[in-house]
Amino acid sequence: MAPVKISHVVSFSSQDPKYPVENLLNPDSQRGPWLSCPQDKSRQLKVELQLERAVPIGYIDVGNCGCAFLQIDVGRSSWSLDRPFVTLLPATMLMSLADSKQGKNRSGVRMFKNGDFLAPASGESWDRLRLTCSQPFTRHQPFGLAFLRVCSSLDSLDDPVEGPSVPVSSGLSQV
Repeated sequence: MAPVKISHVVSFSSQDPKYPVENLLNPDSQRGPWLSCPQDKSRQLKVELQLERAVPIGYIDVGNCGCAFLQIDVGRSSWSLDRPFVTLLPATMLMSLADSKQGKNRSGVRMFKNGDFLAPASGESWDRLRLTCSQPFTRHQPFGLAFLRVCSSLDSLDDPVEGPSVPVSSGLSQV
């Protein structure tokens, strides 16, 4: 599995000036997490990230920092702006209601693999990620992600990307 570099942030909904979304760009840096703005009471964070190139996603490692739920959608930079993203990982619980209310177990690592991803998004090549983090259970603490690592299911990023691995009837088209 080859690591995939996140080249830049396309858009985001909120950030703490001390813990900006750019902290997600280098998972090995010690700059800190991406956290919600303390004044933002929406209890939901969104970020759209541009990957270095379109690849099939094999693994995603996420460092939690107070999020109760995480959903990951994928798309392509070549798509029109009105085309909806495809859900790769449906909303997944990272913290329980009890932990959220008590402020316990705010940091943890979750590793998602191909078997956790939904078809038809699994196996296709993507160059955009949209992460939606939410914490509906408490309004007292900022929340976000400590890190994000994306790995391609290709053995090496020097390999050419093959054609679609899902049937054409899936409604997705290879770019």
